Amino acid sequence: MASASKLEALLEVARAAKTFEAMAQAEHAFFVALLDATVYAHRPSGPMPPGRIRFIQIRRPDNGQLVLPFFTDQAQAEVPLSPERALIEATGRQLFEWTRGATLIMNPNREQAVLYPPEIDALLAGRPIGTLSRETIPRDTLTDGCPPSVPEDDLVEVLRACFAAEGTVRAGYLIEVRRSCGESEEVSLLLVVVSHGRHAERLAHVISLALATSKPTTALPLSVAFHDVDQDLPAICDRGIQFYGS
Repeated sequence: MASASKLEALLEVARAAKTFEAMAQAEHAFFVALLDATVYAHRPSGPMPPGRIRFIQIRRPDNGQLVLPFFTDQAQAEVPLSPERALIEATGRQLFEWTRGATLIMNPNREQAVLYPPEIDALLAGRPIGTLSRETIPRDTLTDGCPPSVPEDDLVEVLRACFAAEGTVRAGYLIEVRRSCGESEEVSLLLVVVSHGRHAERLAHVISLALATSKPTTALPLSVAFHDVDQDLPAICDRGIQFYGS
């Protein structure tokens, strides 16, 4: 069983990773260890109904989403305790099995790592959930765009299936873009996902999971951008292909 100190060491490796590949490996190692580690959650104080476990959920202050918080060490779990709350101690695997269908947030006062139900199912099945990294792409660095110059049928098939299962995606565009990086240029794929803004975080997670599960063959690195359905479509979408929606 992984101790709290081992989990913290694995998290530190992920934080210190210099490349996306290293970060993905470190995060996968952390979640594998988390399944057998002791974690903590909150329940209402007082007697529990026979054969049932009740958990306390909270509203995220950033978007109002209902989430179930859990903690990787007891000290963190005890900070928000009150007379109305008591601790539940379990392995990560037990907690994930007990709370299937809920959206969880790990260490809400620190990492604030959100795990959506499809990711929980993947972890329990021993599958990787993918890795996310955020970057800002200034518009003036996108020097050119065109339809993908090589076939991306595998990628498109995975994305279509993912979007159809979610039901919140209005349209999907794939553009081959050139980005200026100092004196050189980088060529990559830009996936633009059109949906309501409130769905962007969940979609980022399920897209990452779908790509980690299916591992489609792609010739170029892929970046994902989310665009609110109520705003005008970015002009760069006209330079690529629309493979989903109408």
